[in-house]
Amino acid sequence: MIAPVAVAAAVAAGISAAQLGLGYGLGAVAWPVSPTADDGVWLGSLCWVTWIAAGATVSGAVAAARLGGGPPRPVGLWRLALVAAAGIGALATVALIALPARDTVRVDTYSPLTLAAGYAIVGIPLGMVVAYGAVVSRTVAVNLIATAAWVWALPAAAVVAGLITGRPSAVYLTSWQFVVPGGSSWYGTFAWPDSALTLITTLVVGWLAAWPAVRRSALGLGTVASGAAGPVLLAAVFLALAPQLGGAPGPIGSAYLTAPYAVLTGLAGSAAAVEIGRWAAERRSRRDAWAADEIDGTDVAPVRIRSTVARPPAVPPVVKINPPR
Repeated sequence: MIAPVAVAAAVAAGISAAQLGLGYGLGAVAWPVSPTADDGVWLGSLCWVTWIAAGATVSGAVAAARLGGGPPRPVGLWRLALVAAAGIGALATVALIALPARDTVRVDTYSPLTLAAGYAIVGIPLGMVVAYGAVVSRTVAVNLIATAAWVWALPAAAVVAGLITGRPSAVYLTSWQFVVPGGSSWYGTFAWPDSALTLITTLVVGWLAAWPAVRRSALGLGTVASGAAGPVLLAAVFLALAPQLGGAPGPIGSAYLTAPYAVLTGLAGSAAAVEIGRWAAERRSRRDAWAADEIDGTDVAPVRIRSTVARPPAVPPVVKINPPR
């Protein structure tokens, strides 16, 4: 049983490296080497490394549970062992940010490298909590995978849009801010186009991730709650960032304030899928019952079946003639 534990640690370490490489390549993770008036880059990078560590933990545990060669459905302490091994593997995130972040310049903290490493470490227990649910429920795992795919699609889309239009835009976790700060598209601290994109996406992801379980007739509470799995992890990452936001969080504040509402829309998506599944199941049940009543009913008039057996021809009666006397 050592093989699945090793798979969990190895996959978590590999996913950490892959995500950091993607983050650096897309510009989502960047460590400022000079004092800047905008803290968005620094705060956004802290969010990303927290998410990367949490996501690597979830990925390692799920991969070991499904592909590691252990029990088909790990239970009890075996689940905890896989989650713990994935958390150990995700510590690679801390090592991989050490070199790029060591030259970071911040006037509000004594050691930016220590703070960045601390946020990566914070992401590991957050990921372990959610990873346990992903090991237990396939639907939760699907939701987390779909959420991660959407989260990483945003910076990729921002890079493509920047190359086409020549105007780069900021990308924070769950938020592609393609509107100008302070413009008419802002409502207080909310950038409503970005917030609407986040809420609509979590609603759709929650519905799509739950639908395969609904088709398997898994209509219980686990499927209903599965839509909140990915958004809960994202909201927890932003909650961990709260001490660094201060009084004026800036553009990233819109993503921070939208995250709790994304939990509700994700939950609404999975709940809607389950409700549709229940309605369809009840409709099938009524239709089957109606068909059974039609077959077993007693109000059907009997049908006379005419015999096709050939009858022998009629023989004429024999007349006896008495002879004369």
